[in-house]
Amino acid sequence: MSTPGKADLAVSINEVGKRFKRHTDRRSSLKELIVRGRAKNEEDFWAVRDVSIDIPKGSVYGLIGHNGSGKSTLLKMIGGIYRPTTGNITTDGRVAALIELGAGFHPDMSGRENIQLNGSLLGMSRKEIGAVTDEIIDFSGLSEFINEPVKHYSSGMYVRLGFAVAVHMKPDVLLVDEVLAVGDEEFQRKCFDHLYALRKAGKTIIVVSHGLGQLEGLCDEVAWLEHGQLQQAGNTTDTIAAYLHRVNRDEAARNPNITATRPEDDRAGNGIVRVTKAEIVSAAGEPINHAETGATFNLRVGFDVSESILGPNLRIALQHDSGPLVSMISNHAVGYDFGTIEGEQMVDIAIEGNPLLPGRYRVHIDVFDYTGSTLLDTWNDAMEFPVRSQSGEIGQGFVQLPARFHRH
Repeated sequence: MSTPGKADLAVSINEVGKRFKRHTDRRSSLKELIVRGRAKNEEDFWAVRDVSIDIPKGSVYGLIGHNGSGKSTLLKMIGGIYRPTTGNITTDGRVAALIELGAGFHPDMSGRENIQLNGSLLGMSRKEIGAVTDEIIDFSGLSEFINEPVKHYSSGMYVRLGFAVAVHMKPDVLLVDEVLAVGDEEFQRKCFDHLYALRKAGKTIIVVSHGLGQLEGLCDEVAWLEHGQLQQAGNTTDTIAAYLHRVNRDEAARNPNITATRPEDDRAGNGIVRVTKAEIVSAAGEPINHAETGATFNLRVGFDVSESILGPNLRIALQHDSGPLVSMISNHAVGYDFGTIEGEQMVDIAIEGNPLLPGRYRVHIDVFDYTGSTLLDTWNDAMEFPVRSQSGEIGQGFVQLPARFHRH
């Protein structure tokens, strides 16, 4: 890929840094603040340091990194909310930002008045604002509340109106932070559909997100920040893979394996069966700290049976960390019968060719009697485990279906 000239750049970030002052001896109470005054000991904290990035016109550029890595601070400097301490940022064209929930809105003004206010701040004429107002209201889905003060809006309503305003003000550069995660699933899809449309129209979009799958499908390039410093920038797949490699390495160092042991006082059901332990292990039975897409692993469940019972139904629900139920697994559904059991039990449930896409998954465990009518035990949120990609590719959704293409 050839390096774009300055005339082809929407944003040029040149050795930019942002320093904040951080108090090191905070007052713990109002009384202490009045008696002793403000804390005098301060230290410099660099949220961003020596970052240089060129973002071409008409591209979609992603910023990734853990919380506190400097992504949002950099985005605010691009949007003119913060002024760089060092270096400089140049932008070409009108910049619209959806960075903080409610940012740019006056709480006592109505949604309609805030549309007019935001348009004026972006340098639009009254006629230009009027031409897009109905589109904004329609896109936001807030026609019933558009004349109400926005201080009465929910967080989701703020996001709806904020996004609708930002994308309909004809920006040359659109800045989008994690606030999209607040909206409901339907509106998030609507937002990303509109981002794809803006991309097709040649607009420049800069996105901060932890949704790596969404970024891989949307972005032309990605920059990875760590502790305010640029680690890698360029090809989306390569940069995300490098970031995931670091995340996996750090997580492996913190968590040698994932095992959940249930507290003795945590009991449910009729007491005949009690689930005591849950963990993930490799296909060979070794404890692991994450599963990998495409690689077989086992969910291992331990439980005690206080009296002899006939073939219980062990049911495991897998839920994605974002909320949706992904799958329900049970031994009866796959035709496995425990027979008559009593005492300590341990069972491995093989997830063959693991179809789960990268993300975090929560495990809920229920045990029913043979008929399925009596709950013997339940353990909600028994454990949580991450799924990582072997190749660095992210994919979208929750599972990788075993599809096969055949050309006629």
